[in-house]
Amino acid sequence: MQALDIQYALKKAGISQAAIARQVSVSQVTVSYVVAGKTTSRPIAEAIATATGLTLDVLWPGKYPTHTPEASS
Repeated sequence: MQALDIQYALKKAGISQAAIARQVSVSQVTVSYVVAGKTTSRPIAEAIATATGLTLDVLWPGKYPTHTPEASS
């Protein structure tokens, strides 16, 4: 998704970037950098995903790979 799409999803969910920032104890600027794709932060991304009801892969395709445990031999 583009940054504007993520901002819209947050607005639709009724949550601001400032609220996400307070939730994960970072600055609103840091949240905006994650939204814009300028930096990555799994805790911030997960908070945004939870707030919007969207998956990390929908929000940022390929940026936050899902780690699956390797099968035992």
